[in-house]
Amino acid sequence: MRHLWTVIAAIVIGPAAWLLIAFGQAQSATAFGKAVASGTWPAADFVGPLLLLAGAGILLGLLGTLRFSPLGAVLTGLVYVATYAAVMIDGKDAYKLVNYKITIFKHEALMAGPVGSGATLLLGSLLLVGVASVSRWRRWPARAAETVPDESAPAAGSGTDETKDFWTPSTPVSTPLGPYSDETPDRTVPNQFGSPWRTPPGENAAEEKSR
Repeated sequence: MRHLWTVIAAIVIGPAAWLLIAFGQAQSATAFGKAVASGTWPAADFVGPLLLLAGAGILLGLLGTLRFSPLGAVLTGLVYVATYAAVMIDGKDAYKLVNYKITIFKHEALMAGPVGSGATLLLGSLLLVGVASVSRWRRWPARAAETVPDESAPAAGSGTDETKDFWTPSTPVSTPLGPYSDETPDRTVPNQFGSPWRTPPGENAAEEKSR
């Protein structure tokens, strides 16, 4: 179904973009011709061609960047390229198929204009690039469920008695810095026996027994 919608979009966008290119190129050529002949370049003469050509580019850009299926872009690109390639096979008959004028709001455009300028070959080749993207032919996967962290896993920094560091004391040991211990602040000593010059407990008892 998703491919069918892109085909329908291509049937609408392809001819519409062709018309916009034909009218935009015709008006642009007229505006440039007047500007070169008169030596003045009025901006108002280029507003119409700008809107028409930009509109054609936006339509083809939307068709070429549809993320759910590139089929419409591929079909439109094949038709655009075929209109120019047909000139190499049977140019006379191929030109007759597009050699007619369309008038809209007193503005005329030749349908063979985009073919003669090479615009169909250029734009068709750009649209065919969509067939090279294999991922665009696949259906987009469903959104993955958000992963919930396992509450049973131990928190960072926590551990059992077997994994804890034996030499690091759980509580800091303080020792006075001088004789006036009540007046001086305590210093935290990383050794579990307090001061590094103190004798560890248990050694005094061993010495007394030996005596």
